Amino acid sequence: TTPTWDTFTYTDNDASGRVTRPQSLGVQMRLSSGEILFVGESMGDTEAYLSRLTQALWAAMGIVLLLGLAGGLLVSRNLERAMGRLKAVVTAVQEGDLKARATVRATGDEWDELGQGLNTMLDRLEGSMSSIRHAGDAIAHDLRSPLTRMRAKLEVALIDAEAGKIDGTDALELALSEADNLLKTFNTVLAIARLQAAAGSGRTPDPALFDAAELAADMAELYEPASEEKGLEFSAEIEKGLMVNANQPFLAQAIANIIDNAIKYTPVGGAVMLRARRRSSGEIEFSVTDTGPGVPEEDRERVIQRFVRLDNSRTEPGSGLGLSLVGAVMEAHAGRIVLDEGPGAYGGFGPGLRVALVLPAAEE
Repeated sequence: TTPTWDTFTYTDNDASGRVTRPQSLGVQMRLSSGEILFVGESMGDTEAYLSRLTQALWAAMGIVLLLGLAGGLLVSRNLERAMGRLKAVVTAVQEGDLKARATVRATGDEWDELGQGLNTMLDRLEGSMSSIRHAGDAIAHDLRSPLTRMRAKLEVALIDAEAGKIDGTDALELALSEADNLLKTFNTVLAIARLQAAAGSGRTPDPALFDAAELAADMAELYEPASEEKGLEFSAEIEKGLMVNANQPFLAQAIANIIDNAIKYTPVGGAVMLRARRRSSGEIEFSVTDTGPGVPEEDRERVIQRFVRLDNSRTEPGSGLGLSLVGAVMEAHAGRIVLDEGPGAYGGFGPGLRVALVLPAAEE
């Protein structure tokens, strides 16, 4: 039969003389001579090793538990400090300090991402509020001159009416006409302020995806009769498939303004050309070229400012806000307005002016 190992204990003394009873394993076999052979092995060393291992595991578990508690407290305190910093920024903003910003430690963790997101939001908020304040100041400043002119004209009308040069009806008609002009000026200034506020916040107002070629064709159809009525040659070159993501009414107003200016300042017998194309950079460009007197190079940046009118344009009606509105439309669409010389002087015309509106193409 196969021998089996049995457990047993025996009495022994350790190195210090203490009596021990270690666990042991043994096996008993009967030999062929009839004698019995017993083989045993003490498990004391193994038990001692297991005891030390168990103690070490318990000690390690205690250390891990302590480290876990310490780490938890550290994370909790770091979390509390980070939340405190963010709360301080929010509180400061609530109290009116729009320049407060969250600290970004450049560690790349979630708190840095949250702080950067909060700072970006506050940058846009500060830009919007600054644009709103600027818009209010600009409206008050820009309407001062039109109101002064209106008052002066009404005073002249009152004097003429009292002198019998005009009757009361004519004076009222003049007052209504001046009020309409002032209201138009106010609406234009308000539109410019709205566009500049949108540009400050980085968002185009009410954008929509559409084919700008169709808009250019509509503008050409609308202004060709007015151009021919003044005795001008009107032409248009429009590429197809010019997709943009823009505010269509504002863009239409911008194109209308530059065509209207070209027709207004080009003398009889001249020419006006509208082009819509895709540039080699992929941008969409609308351009209007005329054979009028043009704008001197040193004045091209200035004419985009509000209420700026050059000496050679003062004989024509207007408020000096047309190109300013165009510039604001381009700014709100992340585009730009470019003024260049036209085809040059020839036959008593020129040098002309080329006004280009450049917009980013819609992402496909």
